[in-house]
Amino acid sequence: MDIHSHEGAGPIRFGMAREEVLHLLAAEADSFKRNPTDVHPCDHFISLGCFVYYADRNGLFEVIEFSAPAKPTLNGVDLLNVGFIDLLDIIRDADPQVSIDTEGFTSVRLGIGGWAPFLKSAPNSSVETIIVFAPGYYD
Repeated sequence: MDIHSHEGAGPIRFGMAREEVLHLLAAEADSFKRNPTDVHPCDHFISLGCFVYYADRNGLFEVIEFSAPAKPTLNGVDLLNVGFIDLLDIIRDADPQVSIDTEGFTSVRLGIGGWAPFLKSAPNSSVETIIVFAPGYYD
């Protein structure tokens, strides 16, 4: 799925209702609450390799998280199949202020982040997940 910074990914756009997301992704979804305090359940599209999260009192689409077998792309680059160091170079070109920690990165400017749990032991391993988030998610 192509990532559209601050807009969404593939055919879905931030702010869509859950029913629209389910219709557009047209794949079986398991719905559940990751935390007991969550207001809305998330949808896990196993065959697509993604979780879709809904937020606020209206339950509108706010975040999508990709893992294998998904192929999230940004400007033609498959973000799950690039070593972390190389991926970080790509992200820094677009966002010199990208935030980096011991397990990944977050680019508020691009509305994406990556989780790389093996970063310390294997610095150029691929990220395990890519998160794409709506504007204001980290406010």
